[in-house]
Amino acid sequence: MQGGVCCICLTDPAVHVDHCHETGRVRGVLCLNCNMGLGLLKESPDHIRRAIQYLEGTRGSQHS
Repeated sequence: MQGGVCCICLTDPAVHVDHCHETGRVRGVLCLNCNMGLGLLKESPDHIRRAIQYLEGTRGSQHS
């Protein structure tokens, strides 16, 4: 269904089955970098949202 590519970056080969560590539900297949990225961000939607804001320059140096 993913065409063999990571469902996050859409370019690298999908080789790692990603799952929710709370429920065990499989979410998709990711490349190594995207899979590690989710893990390093603790699979936290809040951390990921803040990372997006940071990259887009909308957070600046705010701490909240």
